[in-house]
Order: sequence, then C-alpha cells, then structure tokens
Amino acid sequence: MTDHLFTPLRNKLIPVLGLLGMLLLAGGCARPVVGGPSSDPTGDGPIIATMRSYRLEVKQGQVVEVRLPSNPSTGYRWVMVEPMPAVVAALYDATYVPGRNNVVGSPGEERWTFVAVKPGSGIIRFEYRRPFDADTVAPAQRASYLFEVR
Repeated sequence: MTDHLFTPLRNKLIPVLGLLGMLLLAGGCARPVVGGPSSDPTGDGPIIATMRSYRLEVKQGQVVEVRLPSNPSTGYRWVMVEPMPAVVAALYDATYVPGRNNVVGSPGEERWTFVAVKPGSGIIRFEYRRPFDADTVAPAQRASYLFEVR
C-alpha cells in the first residue's frame, strides 16, 4: 500500500542514477595519449603501446610496437579485424614473446610492429579469439588503437 508513495521518487531516482553510472564509466574508460611530446622527447625511439593505450600520436616514419597479453596454450590469439589504415604499415608479422618464467602454458604477449607512413589518422582494431570458433562467438577481448600521424 505504501509502494505508491515511493513510485514518483523511484521514477526520478532511477534515471539520475543511470546517468551518474554512465558518467562514471565514461570517465574510467578514458585512455591515455601515447607518443606525445612527454613520452619521448627526442622522438627517435619506438613507441610501446599496451592494452591501456588507445590514442597514439606519432610522427611520420616513427615505429610503434603494440603489445597485447596472450596465452597461445589456450588456443586464443590476436587478429586484426579490419583493414589496416593507410597512415600505417606493418613492419613484421606478429610475434609471440613468452613470459619471464618460461613455464609451458604461462602467458606472454603478442607484439605487432607498425610504422607511420603518412599524415592522417586511422584505427587498428584487434580481437582475441580462437581461430576454430565460429564467427558468431564473441571474442574474449578487444583492443583498438587510434593512430594520429603528424
């Protein structure tokens, strides 16, 4: 019987809490800029991008190495899911680097190496999936990198 007294409050509170939750999630998802002037003052060394990287500011000719956590013993591997943007080119095929303890089945990382070839921007997207899974199976993880080449 008292439920009708709380209905107006609930109808106002739920949208406000939902908006607050979305704002908190959006703030927590902001990803750092990698490759800006503060990360490599000389601009000569390769830029290392990890799972926490998203936006990569690079100069034309600069090398970027994307490092993604991987464990091939699980059957999963990282795949690029869209064509590579024209602003970058792959230097090498992806390589797997085992973890420090060299124990079979322990995780390591996959390394993808790119070079910035012309000014502009483009996104490279990766999915961590098993090659034998159907296309309808969602990937275990996703990673995206926005390359901004100056």
